[in-house]
Formats: sequence, C-alpha cells, structure tokens
Amino acid sequence: MAPHPLLSSESRTSSIRRLLELYPGLADEPSSEWSTILDNAQMMDVPAETALATSGSDCTSFMLLLDGTVRVYQHADDGREMTLYRIEPGDVCLMSLNSLINDRPFRANAKSETEINMILLSADDFHKAMKISDAFRTLILKSLVDTVCTMVQTTYDTAFEPLDMRLACLLGRLFERAGSDSLDITHQELSQELGTSREVISRLLKKLEQQECIVLRRGKILIGENKQMPGSN
Repeated sequence: MAPHPLLSSESRTSSIRRLLELYPGLADEPSSEWSTILDNAQMMDVPAETALATSGSDCTSFMLLLDGTVRVYQHADDGREMTLYRIEPGDVCLMSLNSLINDRPFRANAKSETEINMILLSADDFHKAMKISDAFRTLILKSLVDTVCTMVQTTYDTAFEPLDMRLACLLGRLFERAGSDSLDITHQELSQELGTSREVISRLLKKLEQQECIVLRRGKILIGENKQMPGSN
C-alpha cells in the first residue's frame, strides 16, 4: 500500500499543530517565507512495514515525523541486517541530512515500523528553510548532535560489550518499553537489532532461558522466574 496525502484542511491543521508541539522552537519562527514552506509541505499517512528509502536511492524530501516509528538499518554482504537508529516524533533523520546537504544518495534503508504520520518538505524547501529560519537550523543541529552521540554509544557497545550482555540489555529495554511481561518478537528480529545471526541469538536466548531469566515461546519472549537480567542493576 502506497503512502497517501492527508487532503482535508482539518487534517492539515491538526498536523501543523502536532508539528509545533513536537518542535516548539518552530512556533516562534516569524518569517513569512517559513509560513510559505509549511503551506507547501505534504502531509502523509504511511502504513506499517512500508519501505521509505533504500540504500543508493535519491533523497527528494525531508521528513518531520509526527507519529509512529521509523527504523533505519543497513544490510551486510552476508545478508544480515543491523539497526543503525530509530526515528521517533521529535527526531530527524541523519541519513536524510547527509543526502540533502551533500547531494548524495541515501546510504541506508528506512522502513516504517508502525503506522506513521509525517510532514514532508521538498529538497528545495529544506534548503530554503536552512537559509531563512534560525529555529529550523537550531532544530537540525540539535538533532544531528543527539543522533551522532547515540550512534557513537551504539558503536562503543558493539565494539566492547559482549554480545550476551548487549542482548540482555536490549531485552530489558524492550520489556520496559512494552510495559508488559511478554514481547512479541522473533529471534530473527533480535538478530537484526544486534547485527548478528539468528542462530547466535537463539543460542544466547536458550542460555537466558536456562538461567530462568526468560521463557521462550513461538514468536514471544516472556519474563522468567528470575526477573533480574544478567548485568542489570
């Protein structure tokens, strides 16, 4: 199913209101040119599991995410995937910035993990906003620094933290985010998060199950009798 524009004026007004809630600095931008850029922007709903960009594709617009989650990831030569980062409401996409500012193809893959709602600025309007809006430039720079710091931490964890510790920490975060004792997630999906093979993840999960930290079910992981993950505080 392809993305489709939100055509009603009510939906457009709601999207602009949501934009200013997430990026409050933009509400103080006085420039009439900025208002024109917003008037030209495209409002879109996109279903879950929609490919938004592929490695090597041209980047023709800039996304401001209003609702949902986007996963940005890379394919390895052996077919494995690794998550680089996620975009959530209030974030901006580092790869899009690289493509638009340096006029380069998109260097990763992006997919909507959930149904998303977003505002798209054309490449021309993105460059115009960078020139005329102090608030927009501040948003871009702040988000750029935040994303780079997150990716540096991920690189550090990958290089220095044992894989079993990284898996336990990932599960802890996922359980906390879900607010539940049950996760609907496959071994393959976990392997893509950590950039390793499904077989390695399955072996490590079995070890955690033997330690009674988790209980494995088909397509699910439950918290076990020993609720303390190895290495957690």
